[in-house]
Amino acid sequence: MFATFCTALMTLCLAQQAPSAPQEKPAKVMTDAVTIESGQVRGEVLGSAQDVHAFKGIPFAAPPIGELRWKAPQPVGKWEGVRDCVAFGNACPQRTPALMKAIPQMAINAPLSEDCLYLNVWTPKVASKKPLPVLYWIHGGGYSMGAASQPVYDGEELSRLGCVVVSVNYRLGPFGFMAHPALSKENKQNISGNYGILDQIFGLEWVKRNIASFGGDPKRVTIFGESAGGGSVLSLLVSPQAAGLFSGAISQSAPEMSLARLREEHRGRDSAEIQGRKLIAQCGLTESADASQMRNLPVDVLVKIFPTLEVDRAKELTFASIPLPMAPIVDGVVITNDPNIVLASSKQNKVPLIVGNTKDEMTGFLMQTRTPPNVESYAKELADDFGHLAQAIQESYPGKDAKEIRAAVTVLLGDMTFVSQARFTARAQSDAKLPTYRYEFARGSKQGILKAMGAHHGAELAYIFQRPAEPDESDTKISKTIGQYWVNFASTGDPNGDGLPTWPKYTRDREELAQFGQEISIISRHRNNQLDVIDKHLRAKSPAATSQGN
Repeated sequence: MFATFCTALMTLCLAQQAPSAPQEKPAKVMTDAVTIESGQVRGEVLGSAQDVHAFKGIPFAAPPIGELRWKAPQPVGKWEGVRDCVAFGNACPQRTPALMKAIPQMAINAPLSEDCLYLNVWTPKVASKKPLPVLYWIHGGGYSMGAASQPVYDGEELSRLGCVVVSVNYRLGPFGFMAHPALSKENKQNISGNYGILDQIFGLEWVKRNIASFGGDPKRVTIFGESAGGGSVLSLLVSPQAAGLFSGAISQSAPEMSLARLREEHRGRDSAEIQGRKLIAQCGLTESADASQMRNLPVDVLVKIFPTLEVDRAKELTFASIPLPMAPIVDGVVITNDPNIVLASSKQNKVPLIVGNTKDEMTGFLMQTRTPPNVESYAKELADDFGHLAQAIQESYPGKDAKEIRAAVTVLLGDMTFVSQARFTARAQSDAKLPTYRYEFARGSKQGILKAMGAHHGAELAYIFQRPAEPDESDTKISKTIGQYWVNFASTGDPNGDGLPTWPKYTRDREELAQFGQEISIISRHRNNQLDVIDKHLRAKSPAATSQGN
C-alpha cells in the first residue's frame, strides 16, 4: 500500500473547497432536547430555513484512556440534564503537517486527546414521520491522521438531500492499530490491534440503538468512506463482528488491501506484534515491558515516536509496495483473513456495494517524484520491481519520452494502489450475486496549478458533500446527482431514481461503470487490458484471490 495519503487530501481542499470569507457569527439557535441511551442532547439549528439540525461531539464510547488504552471500546457513562452538542469532540492525537493545519477545510477543528470517541449527526427537519436512511461517514488519513471534525466532511448539505449523516472519530496510529504480545496476552481472544476498526463497529452499534431518536432508520444504514476510510469500509465488509450493522457500503478509493498478520510475516512485512514491539522499544521500554508499563507511556511520546506518513519519493521511484506505518491487520477475529481472500470466497457481509476511484489517483502523490527520463531507464526500473512481468507492464503502460513515461508511471501506480482494488472488489461482489455499482470520478480541478492534477485522490469529496468550489451550473448538477445517488443507495440499495441518469449494475459479462466527468457516461470493461496485467502481479502473492482475474 502507498503512504502519504495526507498529500492528496491536502490538495483536495485547495482544488475543490472555496475558503469562506470571515463573518460575524449569529447566535446559535438550539434544537429541542433529544433523548438517547446515555442522556439528553441538544444541537444547533442550521440554515436560513432552519431545516437541518446538527448534533456535534456526542460521546459514543467511554474515553479510551488509562486502563482502557488499547482495549475494545466500552459503553459511555450516563449524564444528568441536557448536554449541549454544538462543538466537535476531541480528535485522536496525531502529528498533523503544518500545511494541513494552514488549510481551513482540512484543519482538525478540535483539540487532540486520547478521549476522542465522539460522533456527529446532521438530520433534516422534515414533516414526514417516515424514518430516513443513514449515511455513516468514516474519514481517511492513512489510519494515522484526520478527524470527523474536518470541514471538508461537513454533513449539512448532504443531509438536505434526504438522509441522516453520521460522522465518526476512531482511534488512529499507535492508539488505534498497534498490536503487541503483552496486549494480546491480556485479551480473552489472544489478539490486539484493530482498535480503530472496533471503534467504527461500536459507533455502528450506537447508531443501531440511537439513530431513531434523530429521525434515522436503524435498518437502513450505509457505511461510506474514502482512502483509509474506503479501506475501513472494506474491512467492515469482511468483518464478522460488523455483520448486521449496516445495509449497504460505499468504498471510495480504498488502497490495495493486503494486510499485515498479527503474528506472521506476510509478503515481506513484519508481523503486527513485531511492529508493535519495535515501536514500544523506541519509546524506551524493554522487551519484557508489560501492558501496564505501556499504558503509562505519555501520549506525546507515542505520537513523537510513531512514524509519519511522509515518504520521501523525490529521490527515487519504486514500484514496490510501501506499507502504511500501522493499519488494520488480520487478527483472526475482527478481520479473519485478507479482505481480498474473503471477498474472493464470497464470505463477506452480504450487502449492496458502490465502489470506485478517481481517474488520476496518483497525481497528488507524485508531484515531486522523479520518474525515468528515457525508455532504457524506465525498462530497468520495471525489471527491478516486476521481474518477468516487466515487459508486459511496459507494453501496457508505454512511453517514448520523459513526459509520456511520467504519465504512464502515474497511471501504473494508481492502478496498483487503488484502481485494481476497486475492480477486484466489484468483481467479487458481482460473483457473489450482490448488487454492485462501480464508478470513476473524472472531474478535475479548476484552480491554479491543480488543473494539471486532473481528478486527483479525494477530488470527489467536495461533490459528494455538496460543496464544490466556485460551482458553475455543471458542477452543481453533477454534485446533486452524485449526492442523490448516494442517498438513494442508502435508502434502497440502488442509486437510481427519478430524474437521474441510469447507472447499471456491475456484472461480469458487461463490467459497466459510471464515469462522473463533465457529464455522466457509462463505459464498459474500462482499461481491462492494463488492469489484467497489474492483477497478475498483485495476485501472484495471494493465490486464494486469483480467481478474480481473467
